[in-house]
Amino acid sequence: MVGWLVREDRRGRRPVLERTQLAGMTVLRAGVPAPDALAQRKLERRLERAAELLCRAGVRRVLAQEGFAGWPLLEAAGLQRVSAAALCQALAAPLALAALKRQGIAPGQAAVSLAGTRVNRPLFQAAEQLCRHVRTLIVDAPAGGRELAGYLRCAYGAPVVEPEAGVTPHAVLCFAPAADVRGALKLFGAVPDLGALALGPPPGLECRTAEGLPLLALLWEEGRLDLANIQILEAN
Repeated sequence: MVGWLVREDRRGRRPVLERTQLAGMTVLRAGVPAPDALAQRKLERRLERAAELLCRAGVRRVLAQEGFAGWPLLEAAGLQRVSAAALCQALAAPLALAALKRQGIAPGQAAVSLAGTRVNRPLFQAAEQLCRHVRTLIVDAPAGGRELAGYLRCAYGAPVVEPEAGVTPHAVLCFAPAADVRGALKLFGAVPDLGALALGPPPGLECRTAEGLPLLALLWEEGRLDLANIQILEAN
């Protein structure tokens, strides 16, 4: 079960655990009494206690409100945040097309770079999808990149090049930290950086914005949300 850590403006010192529903999923909610005036050290002790209770209950992954600064404490206790990397990588091709649209560039006139340390399944799938739409696809992956480029040329007659070709991309999607470049969409880490883009739930789905991207990732992971129904929006 996934935990849900919530700071509460109430009296008391003890965190309270309860099973509850979050966007249709059963989660173990840990309510931590933490009014704004609470001293930092007291807050840390209460978060440590909440982490201990969650671990005892078998929780290993946690959702928390956007901007939550207590992750080092939770991680030291054995808890991890729900990662949205897999979701964002699965949506790499639609994100690339959305980034081009935002710039006013037609896919047929654009060059897109997919960068990673190796060709993993999401990068492969994104390359297959994009090579049929963009003018030029750049595959920048030391492990398997050359082979993938050759496959796409043979299978689709796609205009795929390697980084050495010197083509300047209009959009870059990075699948690993080592491949990160300035201005790229960073599809890695627990909370990927999508630049000027954002992901949102389909209309009608009650999804608390405080948990944001990790909650969407969990809904998708649990089979409660299809990729096709996730909205790609401009970030506020």
